[in-house]
Amino acid sequence: MSDRRRGMDGILVVAKDPGFTSHDVVALVRRLTGTRRVGHGGTLDPFASGVLPVFLGLATRLVEYHMADTKAYRATVCFGSTSETDDRDGELVRGSGEAPTREAVESALVEFRGPILQRPPAYSALKVGGRRAYQLARQGKPLELRPRAVTIHRLELEEWDASDPDRPTAVLEVECGAGTYVRSLARDLGERLGCGAYLGALTRTASGPFKLAAAHPLDEIRGAAAAGEPALAALLLPIDAGLDAISEAVLTDSEVAAASRGQQLKPAHRPSLEEGTRVRLLAEDRALIGMGSWKDGRLVPDKIFVAAPPPAGTTAGPRGTEGGSDGAEGATREAPMGAGHSTEPRLRVVDPRNRMLVVPGIDALGPELGRLYLAVGVFDGLHRGHQYLLRELRRAAQRAEARPAVITFDAHPEELIEGIAPPLLCDPDERLVRLEAAGVGVTVVQHFDHALRTTPYDAFVAAIRERVDLAGFVMTPDAAFGFERGGTPATLTALGEEAGFAVKVVPSFLSNGEQVRSSEIRRRISAGDLAGARALLGRSVGVTGRLTGEPKDSAVGVEFELPVSLPPSGRYEALVGPAWKLGRRPEPASVHAMAAAANGKVQLEFAGDVPQAGDVRIVWIRTAAEAGPG
Repeated sequence: MSDRRRGMDGILVVAKDPGFTSHDVVALVRRLTGTRRVGHGGTLDPFASGVLPVFLGLATRLVEYHMADTKAYRATVCFGSTSETDDRDGELVRGSGEAPTREAVESALVEFRGPILQRPPAYSALKVGGRRAYQLARQGKPLELRPRAVTIHRLELEEWDASDPDRPTAVLEVECGAGTYVRSLARDLGERLGCGAYLGALTRTASGPFKLAAAHPLDEIRGAAAAGEPALAALLLPIDAGLDAISEAVLTDSEVAAASRGQQLKPAHRPSLEEGTRVRLLAEDRALIGMGSWKDGRLVPDKIFVAAPPPAGTTAGPRGTEGGSDGAEGATREAPMGAGHSTEPRLRVVDPRNRMLVVPGIDALGPELGRLYLAVGVFDGLHRGHQYLLRELRRAAQRAEARPAVITFDAHPEELIEGIAPPLLCDPDERLVRLEAAGVGVTVVQHFDHALRTTPYDAFVAAIRERVDLAGFVMTPDAAFGFERGGTPATLTALGEEAGFAVKVVPSFLSNGEQVRSSEIRRRISAGDLAGARALLGRSVGVTGRLTGEPKDSAVGVEFELPVSLPPSGRYEALVGPAWKLGRRPEPASVHAMAAAANGKVQLEFAGDVPQAGDVRIVWIRTAAEAGPG
């Protein structure tokens, strides 16, 4: 292929063979196409075959719009035995009841059509207390998972085989909504008939608009890759294939330019849409330029696929594009490190007079803090999107004669929800320093536990209002907090109208048309894309660790108390300086070192004196290869 680094954009509909996991298919497609960003549109069990849509490049940003797609299956149900996994891969146990007749099966199918409650298999990927259900089941600790509401749109018996009268089989045609387990359907049908049953074979014949007849076998994909990039690209569907059911809005050239900057629009061709409707944003030539939603009579861009043009007379892009002024007043704007850059730039401070108060949890709030305008979030990394939100928080607080305040957490919510914390982009102490520098007057560090996770948003807000004068919240359109993310901009606005506080919703901060997220920065760091991570952070990537042990040949190891986001194994040019603590002036990293990263560990090599043991900040600059000789 001519440009492996670029990769491809589009949807590849794969006809998966039995024996492959969905992850296997994604890995193969990633390797054959040279595309880093690859994902699939719905897991198929290893023993199953059929349609597996695989999304490449820009198309991965549209996977969420296919998650609710209806699926169709051809399922072989074997009666007379049960399986611990509800399919043929588990240990089979002979059932005790009489084998059913075809007529009995057809009669029982009626009960499974339409909306039903279905208990997921014990061997499933659902998470319980942060662990996968199948992991617990393999340890001999299977759980009775809570039934879930699913919908079976069509369920018909197509073939019946009673050649073994004690163990007949049925081939069923199934069309169902998202979240349905065909294994559970087989199990429940056997329980209903009193004889037991399990899933013997499964072929997905359709996933939303993607059909098996148009899917490509893996051998065909391998052959196309061997023939060259044009042959492989010819197998791809456009990134917006299958989204025709989503409403559209056709934009003028000037509206496309505005949308590419993340601006909300009142389009010249006003669509007739209900509030909150998803919208495909199209250029006048009907090319997809983004996805958005219709809110308060405006089109709100959510995802943009075109670059924003620079304003006339400038060389930098507008807000939300690389190189432009993003309004992130608390961020450090850096040039790439190299010759002539002996230290890290100093932290930019919005108001040197500001002295932020740190409050240990909502219960410690009190009326002496005055009137507060709040933003709620983890704020890991204090990246450009966070800085933009905090700027809007300061402005809203000033207009409301309130103090800008933040509620953040002492642990990442994913640690409780997923069972493992994501690697940090910013040390907790450094996060406080950066919040103060961004002009935050009060930061509430709330303990995140199961009780908080299950607290409804209105109870969370009530706990705040009992203790302080709440002026309002600043949020982006996709922000939410409280149990099951019930505290959305819409629900909080309605609550605020009753309770007397405001909710200011500001557009999401976009960089090159995509919302800046901590998860994407972590991905870039782990992939070794330090420049890309720096573009989203607004500064060079840094971590805080502790120098340990006696230096050997001007080298010393670094330990990390918390999981931190590290680049891949290799050697890097770095700057080292003292760790940042609130109440102490943050000193830029200025001591040059070579950092060797390997398997989550770091060793620093210094040309001169080795700093004394203790906490340090390590700022990654570039790889040793990029630094060049000397």
